[in-house]
Amino acid sequence: MDYKFKGIIPPVVTLFNKDGEFDWEANYMLADHLIKKGVHGLLYMGSMGEFSSLTVEERKLFVEKMVRYVDGRVPVLIGTGTASLKDTIYLSQHAEYIGANGVLVVNPFYWKYTERQLYDYYVNVAKSIKIPLIIYNIPSLTGQDLSPSLILRLAMDQENIVGVKDTTERLGHIRQLIGIAEQRADFSVFAAFDDLLLPALQMGAAGGINGTATFLPELSVRLFESFKAGQYQTALTLNESILKLMSIYELSQPLFIAVKEAVHQLILGHQTSPRLPIAEYDDLKKAVQLFLKQNNLFSYSNEKLNAKGCK
Repeated sequence: MDYKFKGIIPPVVTLFNKDGEFDWEANYMLADHLIKKGVHGLLYMGSMGEFSSLTVEERKLFVEKMVRYVDGRVPVLIGTGTASLKDTIYLSQHAEYIGANGVLVVNPFYWKYTERQLYDYYVNVAKSIKIPLIIYNIPSLTGQDLSPSLILRLAMDQENIVGVKDTTERLGHIRQLIGIAEQRADFSVFAAFDDLLLPALQMGAAGGINGTATFLPELSVRLFESFKAGQYQTALTLNESILKLMSIYELSQPLFIAVKEAVHQLILGHQTSPRLPIAEYDDLKKAVQLFLKQNNLFSYSNEKLNAKGCK
């Protein structure tokens, strides 16, 4: 089995209707758009997908429908991590059953664990499935950074642990993780922060699972493909555009709210509804619209802005 994941895999937002249930039409439209723009895979139920606000049964329902809808057009990763080992195994086995191409597993949060405990956690999840598992390191939300030595040990001991999404701002940490590929060629390292995508690629990363690719995938896709083609000046120019996008994360808390609003304005052309505890923020809609206009981002979208829906 070829375990190698690569390229741009957007961490897709989850879209809801006014009743707080899944807006299937909007979620399908977003999937179609991202695939049309050339992404190399899709990640559902990551941090951007609000997995932490959904029940286990809701997570199952959502990924069942989305995997079926994508229908093999691109690889699909499913975030299955929870604070409970049993629930994580359950969701991971479900992802395998419905035909997902792999799972992304965040380390258990709330408590800090020893490296031995984290090792046992990941090995137990990996042994419960046959599909690939990518480790998700996001210390800003879990409160615990996964060390390169721990990830190396997991990669060398468990064949279907095939990569890591490293949500840190430290290039040195990413470089150490990329070094794992010297001992295991099919191990993939993904940058999470958009401004680290190009430098991570220069060090040998496999790609990016980066938030701005959810609302403007063409920039990250073109950067990745230009870099791989040796068109480095083009990659640098695209990187300058991506750097300007980073300020969108400062517009909301949690940051996925502003990303979702950008999806509304650039892709859907209409609003979907938030799920509590997230509420409507009219000021945010205006702030995101101003951000998009100031960066001339509407010109990147082939979808016409629905003025009525986005005002």
